[in-house]
Amino acid sequence: PWGDAAAMREVAAARAEAPFDLVVASDVVYYEALVDPLIETLRFFVKGEVVFLMAHMRRWKHTDKKFFGKARKLFNIGVVHEDPPLEGWRHGPVVYRFTAKKQHCKK
Repeated sequence: PWGDAAAMREVAAARAEAPFDLVVASDVVYYEALVDPLIETLRFFVKGEVVFLMAHMRRWKHTDKKFFGKARKLFNIGVVHEDPPLEGWRHGPVVYRFTAKKQHCKK
């Protein structure tokens, strides 16, 4: 489950010898209640050189704003690919690339 620290540690331990280089997801920003758990899961796994690719279709303005607002504080986000909208839709699907922002230590 997203945001479940014990579950995330279990997955990481199982992958200790062959850690993730890439995390891929599609259509995961949907319910507002799951934004914070998703962000916590991404914070846990998307570190160093790990990349998160996410295909996303904009549907809920408020939920998207909340997710991307929080994500931009932690990750560099770029657009990898964007399709034009289908007939009757305002937005087409977009593929985003997330990488961890470098942490600056204060002395």
